[in-house]
Amino acid sequence: MDESKKKPIMIGVIVVCLVAAGAIFYATGGGGGGGLEDIAEGEQIWVKCNNKACGVEYQTGKKDYFKYVQQNIDPLASSAPPLVCQKCSQKSVFRAEKCPSCGKVFFYGAAGAGEFSDRCTFCKFSATEESRKKAKAAAGGS
Repeated sequence: MDESKKKPIMIGVIVVCLVAAGAIFYATGGGGGGGLEDIAEGEQIWVKCNNKACGVEYQTGKKDYFKYVQQNIDPLASSAPPLVCQKCSQKSVFRAEKCPSCGKVFFYGAAGAGEFSDRCTFCKFSATEESRKKAKAAAGGS
């Protein structure tokens, strides 16, 4: 095929690809999602005080928590910034999870590297792991 015929075909292919990419982007809602505006008002998150003398566990507004983290994050830190504890007034409160299996509250991600962030440090249960096992079984996996 000579060059004069190749160029319009290549341009056509590029245009079709761009239109397809735009359609996919639009159909998936812009690709972003998961922002603060997507968190429902009144949705709660568990937090726990890391002060050994306190250790209080309570729920706080999920949107407020992530807004605080977003405004106070240190890009060089390896974890989210601590909140001020409602009980001891120390900057020692971090995100936590309440285990659906044993009911204990533990720090989110405390199970360590290579583990599910929601792995309970007490009974070792992980809701994420369980849901993946069920999905794999439903899909006919081993």
